[in-house]
Amino acid sequence: MKKKLFLALAAVLVMMLIAFAVLNVAYRKITVVSGEKYIDHCPRYARPGQEVTVTTAVVTDAEIYVNGADGKYVRPGVYVFTMPNEDVSLKVTVIAFPDGA
Repeated sequence: MKKKLFLALAAVLVMMLIAFAVLNVAYRKITVVSGEKYIDHCPRYARPGQEVTVTTAVVTDAEIYVNGADGKYVRPGVYVFTMPNEDVSLKVTVIAFPDGA
């Protein structure tokens, strides 16, 4: 009886590990490497092909760069890109103009 219970628990554990591995592979990591203080929201993971929305503090002279993906601003403070089939890093750069322009 104990042996059957052990085998059943082992089988469940193996199935859970396989399911975790399959689900985890489907997602790719998004790492913010600089400008974290300007980001209001950025997901940590996304599936390849998924549209990712990054919201920033509305700074008129900020630019977002995502390695391996082209994106666009859909409105001030909202940047959208399509997640590639690889991990990406995201960088927010604020360009200060001395004349206030």
